[in-house]
Amino acid sequence: MILTLLVLMLSSCVSTEGQVPSPENVRIVSHNMGLVLEWDPPQNSTGKDFTYTAEYKGWSSFESVCLNESSRRCDFTSEISVFGAYEFRVRAELEGKSSDWIKTDTVALDEITLISAPDVMLESTRGGVEVDITDPVLRKGDLKSLYHLISYHIHYWIEGEMKKEELKTEQSRVMLPNLTPRVRYCVQVKIAVSGNKTSLPGNATCILNTESEDVPPWLIVSVLLASFAVVLVSVVLIFFAVWYTYRGIRFLCPQAKLPEHIKQYLSERPKSSELLAMQNSPQPEERYHEVSIIPCLKDPTASQDLQKTQGSKHTQLYANISSKPEEALNQEEKLCDHKQRTDNENTERNAALSGCRDGEMELLL
Repeated sequence: MILTLLVLMLSSCVSTEGQVPSPENVRIVSHNMGLVLEWDPPQNSTGKDFTYTAEYKGWSSFESVCLNESSRRCDFTSEISVFGAYEFRVRAELEGKSSDWIKTDTVALDEITLISAPDVMLESTRGGVEVDITDPVLRKGDLKSLYHLISYHIHYWIEGEMKKEELKTEQSRVMLPNLTPRVRYCVQVKIAVSGNKTSLPGNATCILNTESEDVPPWLIVSVLLASFAVVLVSVVLIFFAVWYTYRGIRFLCPQAKLPEHIKQYLSERPKSSELLAMQNSPQPEERYHEVSIIPCLKDPTASQDLQKTQGSKHTQLYANISSKPEEALNQEEKLCDHKQRTDNENTERNAALSGCRDGEMELLL
């Protein structure tokens, strides 16, 4: 037993003195589809300038990415794909000698990567809070093209209270429901992708909710009832206005209608023998005499002068009465006297009628 322990100690001392120590705490760091291999320097390496070589293996063999570099990290993001499975290893080098390889497990980038928290912007309008979510920027591709199922888990609560409400949605812009106006709300969002993978939760963002502009139901009902009443009163007023206008027109411009018995009498053919005889008798011939108008001239000499000046035409008018001038003059005087008497009679008759009318008016009064 003691011999075995001595052999092991001697072998370890020989290996330690002849080889370079390996790097320690080798780890994979992946954020937003980027992959970096990091490690710590070997123990008791203070004052020694180590270099490192890091490689990855995809389908067949290992390929070097960082060769003989002093940095203790190596970025493999540009060398690998999102959905591939890879193995990584690293070794330390000093003065032409190298340590043993330190390998990692085989990993897939889309499974091990951490997705950063989304950016969240809040805006309050009309008593509601609108949440605008922006996906994190990935180093390879974008979130919606790499993951087909994406949902946003939104937690919101009144500032200072412990009770939280949760809202799950597939939309990047959403309005939070059932909020109290003029109350300060806080919101925190994280992204869930396929395979139960979630992003880091975002920082809590708070905003003061504005006054609601929603109309209360009682006010809507009141406005509807008032509108109905106004419409009803307007219809009634218009009806009565049209009706009384029609009655006024009928009163000012009445439509006279004949009685039915008169219409029937007028529509029937006449049965009287006198009417039938008048309708069937020929129209009587109208008889008439020529009348000549002779001016009344009391002076025979003036009448003779007028007869001379008017010539044969005036002589023809006198000829209808008499062929002799003396007889024409006598007849003219008679006619003038008759006209004078007729005018006097008419004047007396009109005066009498006027007196009768005045008497009737006095009796009426």
